[in-house]
Amino acid sequence: MDEITLLLSKAHAEFRKLRNGEVGDNLRAQGIDYKTIWGLESYRLKGIAELLLPEIETQEMQAALAERLWEEEVRESKMLATRLYPKELMTEPVAQQWASAIRYTELADQACMNLFARLPFAEALVSKWMEGNDLLQYMALQIVLRLELSGWEERAAQLAQDASRPMWLRVAAQRILSE
Repeated sequence: MDEITLLLSKAHAEFRKLRNGEVGDNLRAQGIDYKTIWGLESYRLKGIAELLLPEIETQEMQAALAERLWEEEVRESKMLATRLYPKELMTEPVAQQWASAIRYTELADQACMNLFARLPFAEALVSKWMEGNDLLQYMALQIVLRLELSGWEERAAQLAQDASRPMWLRVAAQRILSE
């Protein structure tokens, strides 16, 4: 087994050990649809990342592990990938690819907090994603909030008042206006 596969196995073992069936069942009942949901809370995933990081020798290996985790249709794997991918190695096309694959606000929040808002090209992502679908616009708003970017108030006001938009997007836009 190569090192990445061993690290994946270690992450999966931690998922099994820490699983929370009640949270997983609740997420499924809310319509969250992954192949596997272990029900781990964010702080548990942070602990798993802290457990794995000392064993990863290079940033390239860290990125490779994150990419393998991201490819899995497992809620916790995707969330852990956002914690592990080194911001120095993330490219704009890969960030765009990951963002386009996100289907739920929970993962969008994690990706923005752990990775997207920390990228040197985060403001460029905001500009692109504000023109995208509702979830991309939501992520753009999350980055605006995290980085305290100005100049997006008018677009936020439009989104906040558009009753045809999902409530979660209008609430995120309203947060921009209230900050």
